[in-house]
Amino acid sequence: MATADAPTNRVRHYLGAWSAVSVVQFFVAEAATIAAWRGPAPYSRRLNLISDLGQRHCGLHGTREVCSPLHALMNVSFVLQGFGMVIAALLITSTVLRVAADVSAIRAETRLTRAVLAQARTTPRGGARTRVAAALASGHPAVAVPWAAALAVRVLVGLAGVGVAVVGFAPQDTNEVLHLAGAGTYFVCGSAALVVLGILWIAQTAAAWPILLLGGASFVATLTGGALFLRVPEPGTFERFMAYPITVGIAVAGGVIAYRLGVPAARQVLRRRLRSG
Repeated sequence: MATADAPTNRVRHYLGAWSAVSVVQFFVAEAATIAAWRGPAPYSRRLNLISDLGQRHCGLHGTREVCSPLHALMNVSFVLQGFGMVIAALLITSTVLRVAADVSAIRAETRLTRAVLAQARTTPRGGARTRVAAALASGHPAVAVPWAAALAVRVLVGLAGVGVAVVGFAPQDTNEVLHLAGAGTYFVCGSAALVVLGILWIAQTAAAWPILLLGGASFVATLTGGALFLRVPEPGTFERFMAYPITVGIAVAGGVIAYRLGVPAARQVLRRRLRSG
């Protein structure tokens, strides 16, 4: 059986981590689409919503005059952002999320899980459940945090990815109900995922607090914006407090995992070269 840090699994986690980092392409696409704006008034990050950039047809939307020639670029960016998040949720395992990609902890987690499963096969059902519960509550560095939290992060990130992909597939002037449902899913699930991940990583990495703060800020802004239906003096600014922290937080989390998996691998390569030299 392959271990959690075997080459195939390492590649899988690398791909998942860099898929998470790839969401930052959104900022490049947004800047390019804003530069091509042709509305009667210049695009304003303070007053215009992000979705205005993906609107297919020029015209009045609500009280805003919208004309975005590069709407296709913005919508493709939304879809790619969603796919990146879904791929990350599928490829980054709960074990890696639980220990913030600490390779030694991944190995310990694998050994302990195998031991618990081996015991579970040879004991009555009730006894197996007791052993699993005891292992999860044992304080072992690799399993002290409940596995359910890491699984929740994966599910929430995946749902957020689906939500933002829907935003790209259904621009606001084609199917506004579906568009708003996708955006709402992205804001709620994406911010919640960062909050849970930040708490999960507090004892694992210094990146935990920035991730937690980003998720918390987005979550509070999402609840407030939803309650007010974004009827605020600067809706564009408010929406960006909802959206930007999620994109940044997901990218930071992917970067942490890629770095932590990459440093031990680089050290192993260096050791092999020194030995062969």
